Amino acid sequence: MYFKRYTPKHFFSRFIDCFFVIDTSVLDINVEDLVIPDGTFGLLFIEDQTQAAISRTLSTNSESFALKKTTIFGQKTHAVNYNIKAVKSIVFGLKIKPNGMFLFTPDVFNLKNIFTDITTINNDNLLILEQKILDSHTIKQKIDCVEEYISQRLKVVEFDSDFEFMESIVDFIHNHKGNVKFNYLLECFGANYKKIERLFLKYLGVTPKVYMRIIRFNACINSYQNTDLEENLTQLALVNGFFDQSHLIKEFKQFTSLTPKQFFNKELSYSENEYMNIINNRW
Repeated sequence: MYFKRYTPKHFFSRFIDCFFVIDTSVLDINVEDLVIPDGTFGLLFIEDQTQAAISRTLSTNSESFALKKTTIFGQKTHAVNYNIKAVKSIVFGLKIKPNGMFLFTPDVFNLKNIFTDITTINNDNLLILEQKILDSHTIKQKIDCVEEYISQRLKVVEFDSDFEFMESIVDFIHNHKGNVKFNYLLECFGANYKKIERLFLKYLGVTPKVYMRIIRFNACINSYQNTDLEENLTQLALVNGFFDQSHLIKEFKQFTSLTPKQFFNKELSYSENEYMNIINNRW
């Protein structure tokens, strides 16, 4: 298996969705993956920077960018294509929850649909973490490095009331699978739209309405794969809070560049199937 994911310890699961490893040395042929928006951020630690084992292409753009350095990823609102080459290389990565990104960079807003190498991020501690991970020989050691980094950052970073408020709203949206009227959300938290929008742009890089759409879209995938709604897109749409089938199709095209039928009938690579499992395990 060239792709393997690891679940963080309970304490760190507040900040990290999962760890994963891509070992391209076991591949016989190149693999192309479609990676969809899922509400997380990401970090890829590139061990052999001469191989360019992974390249990234926006699904609406034919230009491909090789990832040759350790890279940080912002929130995605569009699908991204990844090409994984059958070369000798190992990539260690983590999917970061909205609650955890502030531990790695405060500049979240400017990372929307963007990836950049970590030397552009004003965080010397992150560069130290990179070196420790690249020097580590086992996956456990690499995970331990990230957990130690988070523990140390938590000693110097304070949770202010705005952060805790944002975290509560994110949990609320997740628990409702994104299927909640925005006015009801405002009523539940006793806040106005401008305040919540400001917090989401600061900590997530997207507006609350966009984040809710991403989570509802993810929950729809979960619903499709775990119920008997496969043959009824209209019912699938209504159960997950879409206005109708047309609304569902529009959202799928926005987030995947495919129709629901094209997406669900797509033959998944092993890593794409693991990405779907990550989404499904959230509910």
